[in-house]
Amino acid sequence: MKRVIFILLAILVSSSLAAPSNWGIPGLHRVNSAIPLGFNEMAFKLGLSYWTAANDYTNFIYKSHFNGQTLLFPEMTQTEHTGQGMLSLAYGVWDYVDLAASATYSGTMLERDFYEERSTGHWEEVQGFEAVNITLHGGYNPIPTLEDIIWLGGDFRFGLAPADTAFLHNVDDPDGRWHTGQIISTVRKPFSTTGNSNYSMDFLITGDFGRWLPMAPVKAHLNFGYSKYTQNYNFTDFRVDVDSTGWIYSDSTQIALEVSDGIFNFGFGLEVPTPYADVFFEYSNRKLLDRENSNVSYFTPGIRFKNSSGTFIDVSFDLSTSTFDPQYFDLGHGLYQTDSIVTAAQRAERSPLPIGGTFDWGVSLGIGFSSDMMGKEVRETISTISGIVNDSLSGAPIFARITFPGVPIGTVTSDENTGFYTNLVPAGDIPITVVAPGYRDISAVATLGVNEAINLDFAMVPNLGTVSGSVRDGEGRPITNASVTIGSTNPVSVTTNTVGIYTAQVEAGTWPISVQPEGYIADNKTTTITANQTVNVAFTLRAALRAGEVMSFDNIYFASGSSNLKPESYPVLDSVAILLRDNPNARIQIAGHTDSDGGESANKTLSEGRAQSVYQYLVSKGIAGNRLTTVGYGEANPIVPNNSAANKARNRRIEFTVLSI
Repeated sequence: MKRVIFILLAILVSSSLAAPSNWGIPGLHRVNSAIPLGFNEMAFKLGLSYWTAANDYTNFIYKSHFNGQTLLFPEMTQTEHTGQGMLSLAYGVWDYVDLAASATYSGTMLERDFYEERSTGHWEEVQGFEAVNITLHGGYNPIPTLEDIIWLGGDFRFGLAPADTAFLHNVDDPDGRWHTGQIISTVRKPFSTTGNSNYSMDFLITGDFGRWLPMAPVKAHLNFGYSKYTQNYNFTDFRVDVDSTGWIYSDSTQIALEVSDGIFNFGFGLEVPTPYADVFFEYSNRKLLDRENSNVSYFTPGIRFKNSSGTFIDVSFDLSTSTFDPQYFDLGHGLYQTDSIVTAAQRAERSPLPIGGTFDWGVSLGIGFSSDMMGKEVRETISTISGIVNDSLSGAPIFARITFPGVPIGTVTSDENTGFYTNLVPAGDIPITVVAPGYRDISAVATLGVNEAINLDFAMVPNLGTVSGSVRDGEGRPITNASVTIGSTNPVSVTTNTVGIYTAQVEAGTWPISVQPEGYIADNKTTTITANQTVNVAFTLRAALRAGEVMSFDNIYFASGSSNLKPESYPVLDSVAILLRDNPNARIQIAGHTDSDGGESANKTLSEGRAQSVYQYLVSKGIAGNRLTTVGYGEANPIVPNNSAANKARNRRIEFTVLSI
């Protein structure tokens, strides 16, 4: 069953070839591809698009020429209809560079609501030749190990527009906003051209995941860049009011305005190719950098029907993802009704968008031909490789990674319960490396013919070595039931036996070994384990401190009748400092004791001074002072009677009591 599924996926896989976008260069609808057309290849496309949007107004004032009266409509809807025709041609001048030219013709019609006195709605329209765009496009595959998978590219587009801009004007029947002869700039696209040249530069990235993972035939495109547009407006703006008799024109002004807009272009698209149709989804956003909250963005699903003769048909749908306020983009006309002076900057901020405002929705149809698509059937080169991965000694299935080094084929894994793996690969010589924890890597080269399925099993040889050793205390006595852990990624844990010996088999490599016995200070080492060999690692552990434990030393010496430490005491105190460092949370009391020679008060003072000397020494060795306290007992707590020189020597001592751990 699994093999049938993979074969069906292989039949679906087909490279998405170089059909043109709206600009004539390879791509989807608005989003372009970084993969060039190819040397001496050519493509052309004829595209037709329609967009519409509805603008709702309240308290709409209308001056009728039919019955000579002024009417007030509480609600009014104006519906915009815009169409565009585009013809594009492209030619591959080099393997990595192509050149395209496109010409557009556009028109806008504004439809108002029906009036009682009319049999039809009120229509205004503008149409005309829009622009010629010349686009230089290129792309390159810069990473040899990702050949045909990741492409980086760019395009530079230069647009030429007619000198005389055609605008949508109010022909008759003035309303409360626009009057006879005025530009109706509040529609999305009130002009057929900007009247000036424009340019655009974009950076392109394309990832063809279908060449990397044949089971995931998806191609992704990312575009971002910058465009520059200039618009010129020359018109007369009116200041008007209304009374019972009609319109009152109180003032007018001549406007000569040049508006420049920088635009950030962003586009992202995904396409899923099949042999006869490519399904795609794209998001495009063009943000006007010099205007607040002005952008045009669409989510566009589409489908491209194609065949091996090179012809194709594109159908796409635009769904608006940004807003448009028609009352704002009025060239400052609204401000002029209330302010005596409207600055050029204010009018520029409210000028129509050079790329047209976003419509509610739209549909596009494209018909064309690309020589790059002629007779190319990638699906015939897909082959299948599958097999079982198991243990060479036990035959048990193994979970392993099957990689294909040096070729753009995705890694797959074998099933942990059955050991089965399978993958779709191109025909030819395919290098394979199988990797599994605890086993030696296996490499092979499989030779597959076109559309061939082969079986290749792998028996993995264990890659284990042995580590053994003893765990003892400072007196050489064995420590039983001590926990020993070897490794970090897949650690192996064992315990010592009755004679303090441990043994474990682990994967070859350099690993940490840690020992954590109860009642002793944990220790760890690092060792290198070689396959089929044994390495010995022994541990000698120091006992851990316990709360309430008392350590007494009568070999810490001071000058007679003094608290000054003698140098022969240093090794003993150094060992105490090491013990405290090994037990970093322990808090210790240092107690001084003397014999009965001398007065009781003097002996107590002497014992306190000697405890303080030990404190200072341990602090000098890096032990934190807040872990240590001192006390002097003088002759009050002898451990033996003070009736001989030997007994007095034993009573002259320093004791360390563990207060807490």
